[in-house]
Amino acid sequence: MYRSEKFNPSLFRKIFHLGDKLASSNRWLKLAEALPWEKLDAAYGRYFSAGYGRPAKDSRLACGLLAVKQLKNVSDEDAVAEFMESPYIQAFCGQEYFAMEDVVNPGMLSERRKRLGPEFLELLDAELSAALKANKDLKFRSARTIPAESCLFCSLLGRIRSIFSK
Repeated sequence: MYRSEKFNPSLFRKIFHLGDKLASSNRWLKLAEALPWEKLDAAYGRYFSAGYGRPAKDSRLACGLLAVKQLKNVSDEDAVAEFMESPYIQAFCGQEYFAMEDVVNPGMLSERRKRLGPEFLELLDAELSAALKANKDLKFRSARTIPAESCLFCSLLGRIRSIFSK
């Protein structure tokens, strides 16, 4: 079951225990303003029954965490850890208060990917790409980069193997 919450501007900055300390220039807050959350919510809601069953997690939370995972190129566990550690990512995911305890577990992301399927994930990817293209100042670099020494080690290992295989 899925209950769509009416989209309201986040009160996060006004209610957060640090008050107005969140910088409106933060890339996560800018991206949150650029994404069409209502469109994603409507598409997300189609994958759940309207009248019965346990209520699903909010679309903005699920889509936000999937976006964090994709933009930072991290595992489900790391995406949830980023969410728990960062008030900016929590605001991006639609939270009104800073969550001190676990709001979501990493298994939810895997379950959502299976349930939503490739069509929804392509829509999310397209909307993320469009928002990033429209806002050129938003930069997201992959967290998983291959260190130079790792590449050097791999090339040396390849050379050693080729020498011994002759």
